[in-house]
Amino acid sequence: MVQLQVGSCSTKVRGILFDKDGTLLQFISLWGWWAEKVMKDLEMELKKEGGSLPEDPGYILGVHIDADGSIRSHDRQGPLAMGSPTQMISIATYLLYKEGVPWNQAVQRMTALFEEANEQLLEHANIVPVTGVVPFLERCRQHGLRMAVVTADDKGPSEQHLQKMGIRHYFDAVVGDDCVSQGKPYPDMVELACREIGLEPHEIIVIGDSVGDMEMGRAAGSSLQVFIDEANQFDTAPESADVMIRSYEEIEMI
Repeated sequence: MVQLQVGSCSTKVRGILFDKDGTLLQFISLWGWWAEKVMKDLEMELKKEGGSLPEDPGYILGVHIDADGSIRSHDRQGPLAMGSPTQMISIATYLLYKEGVPWNQAVQRMTALFEEANEQLLEHANIVPVTGVVPFLERCRQHGLRMAVVTADDKGPSEQHLQKMGIRHYFDAVVGDDCVSQGKPYPDMVELACREIGLEPHEIIVIGDSVGDMEMGRAAGSSLQVFIDEANQFDTAPESADVMIRSYEEIEMI
């Protein structure tokens, strides 16, 4: 086992589970373009039915929209940060349904809209790793820690994102929201990831950038919940976290 020292917290572990967006990669570097496209296309679909986006529409995805329509930040407690693709499609579907479109047709149109954005994402996104994450992953591998990704995104796209960043080879498993019955904040993803890497929840720590990550790890019995806030958006760690870090350099291995 490896002794980890994170701030005032110390624990012995055999593995680490990482959230993906905001934990391994800078969130807006991947999802900013995607969210802009989804919002523009959603507006067009609503206009076809004589409707329009609601006032201050950023809440639909949980993003902050500038006056020019660009998206440079997000709500860490919003749908894009914590929700599944299916949940976000449902939010958009409801808006179309409100304009009089039958639910089944609204689902089909919104699913196609989201899938188009997904298909174009890797071509347009400039994915930037979180500062220090690659050296940290290398240190983990050198110490023999087993690692997996547990993400609210689906497994297939997540594999592609990790491949594009050049870090997929560090992970023994990738678990997406579509791999389990219940996603974050439920413990299912942690439990499945632990089974796939041959460890028990008490033998791992969870590192993530949302309350959902922390609650998921705690519900599964993870040894430690580490909240990462590279962007300095939080003064203190959420109640569900054991400790907060600004950089991976704050995690010591003994």
